[in-house]
Amino acid sequence: MEFYIVVTVICTVTFAADMILRYMEKIRSFGMESRLHNIKGKTVPIEDFVPHNITMVSVFGMAMGVFGIFLKMLDLTPFISFPCAAAFGSITNFTVMHFIKPIVANAQGDELSAHTDLAGSEAVCTEDIPGDDYGRIELMYKGRRYEFEAISEYETDIAKGEKVYVLYRDAQFCVVEKQSEVMDILNEKESE
Repeated sequence: MEFYIVVTVICTVTFAADMILRYMEKIRSFGMESRLHNIKGKTVPIEDFVPHNITMVSVFGMAMGVFGIFLKMLDLTPFISFPCAAAFGSITNFTVMHFIKPIVANAQGDELSAHTDLAGSEAVCTEDIPGDDYGRIELMYKGRRYEFEAISEYETDIAKGEKVYVLYRDAQFCVVEKQSEVMDILNEKESE
């Protein structure tokens, strides 16, 4: 029982501090939103069951702690209560990422919506984009950072840190082109 109480208290304080800094003080770049992993699900978004950043670790811990306290009050053994509490935390994480986060984003109004056209926007690769696979990019929109999964338009390798242009966006997925490729095309046309 003590374990769940400690986890719940620590995660609640961390989450409250994050929300105060992020929404009341308008401080957005203090590190809690940095990605913790690069897990990719092919058909099922497995990565959304695992916390993406410190904020989501706090949500996971709060949900796990509260549900663990409830299960301990039912006098279940730790072999049953801990896996159930961890599963509840994962389900809560998925629910926040897929249902609550989009609702909050739309309510704030200045967030990037699913219908915002990003064609021509400049971004930076935060993860290598192999020519035959996808990676991640980060772009700024109205003073906020957003990450998207992305593929290379011409199936060229794009290294982490390279600047790219967004050609097309579909929900959380972008098709990008290296800035150097755009410049090469422009230089070819000038030399003709």
